[in-house]
Amino acid sequence: MVYKNFPLRNHKQANLAALYSLASGKQGKYVEMHKKIMNSYGELKKNQHLPLEFARELGLNIDQLKADLKDPGLQKQIDAEISELRSTKLRLAVPKFLINGEEIQLRALQKKIDEILSNSNGVN
Repeated sequence: MVYKNFPLRNHKQANLAALYSLASGKQGKYVEMHKKIMNSYGELKKNQHLPLEFARELGLNIDQLKADLKDPGLQKQIDAEISELRSTKLRLAVPKFLINGEEIQLRALQKKIDEILSNSNGVN
């Protein structure tokens, strides 16, 4: 599974949220932070500092997190991932699930995974 960042323009905190997720990844907590943010995206619109609360819950070093947020490489990664998705000509919406380059709607995702696994004959 690969996560890519595609902060939506109409969500003013989305880019900052992506930066928090990536910065949390430097402390090994990308997935945990990403899940917390995605589960609270409505609250994030009202409270841009919500990821700091999540960071404390996750036991992250807050000073390190704040320093990592300023790493220009993180924004470059987000920009590259945005460009990558735009170049695919796929629907620009999130979340987006691709399997072998094919876009799969969430409701069909489990069925597709089961199909792939049943055709793999136990080969990983």
